[in-house]
Amino acid sequence: MLNKYEIEFYNKNGYCIPKWKLSGKKLEDLTMNVNKLILENQHIRQEQVVCPHIKGGSMGEILGNTYKYFIKLAYTKEIIRLVSSTLGKNIILWGSQVFCKPAKKGMSVPMHQDSYYWPINPMSTCSVWIAIDRSTKINGCLKVIPKSHKKIVKHEKHFSNTALDSGISTLDFKYDIDYIELKPGQISIHDANLIHGSNANNSGFRRAGIVFRYMNSNSIFDRKKHNHKQKDGHIVNYSHRPIWLISGTPGKNTLVRRNN
Repeated sequence: MLNKYEIEFYNKNGYCIPKWKLSGKKLEDLTMNVNKLILENQHIRQEQVVCPHIKGGSMGEILGNTYKYFIKLAYTKEIIRLVSSTLGKNIILWGSQVFCKPAKKGMSVPMHQDSYYWPINPMSTCSVWIAIDRSTKINGCLKVIPKSHKKIVKHEKHFSNTALDSGISTLDFKYDIDYIELKPGQISIHDANLIHGSNANNSGFRRAGIVFRYMNSNSIFDRKKHNHKQKDGHIVNYSHRPIWLISGTPGKNTLVRRNN
């Protein structure tokens, strides 16, 4: 689990980098399955492979059978112990995404808060970001504004040539930026309200990672949340999104399962 220092840092800053990391055979398996996923799905931008843990992805567009590996990875006991330090014992997995910025042409991600997009009320959720490649400033690592998870900021829909079409264009407070540089297998955990984004990858080095989204089951996964179409053509539909009970009880949430 997160140690006392890591929990205090997370609560204060909205993110932390735990000491525990994925290594050895587990890291080799992750790298192999992400490479296979990308190879089999060249019709999808590598930065926008949504829900690879679900058979067919969130809308049936993902080909192949790597979903069997990714759903198993989401249950990794060490990861769940880390998540339970922030969310408690009642945990639901509701989303995942592969963010792979190819060398020379990896898209940027505008500064944003995840909670702007998500159908969870109250917003008791966190993201676990696992580095597959070395993630640095040079190839577009995650950048965050520490302590920004304590207020909601206005988002606008006018961003182009980025992996998201909505983001934060101006901030009316002074802030610092922390760059989350990770070695392969290292992870970071961040709060849904933390302002974060990443620069484009113009380097000769790929930057790949996968994120798993977990929530406290005492919150509600709102299946009536308005569906919307992303600029890349991907339709976000939460009404039939499969979610998995990882530990504890589901609360008032409806668990929809699709994988065989």
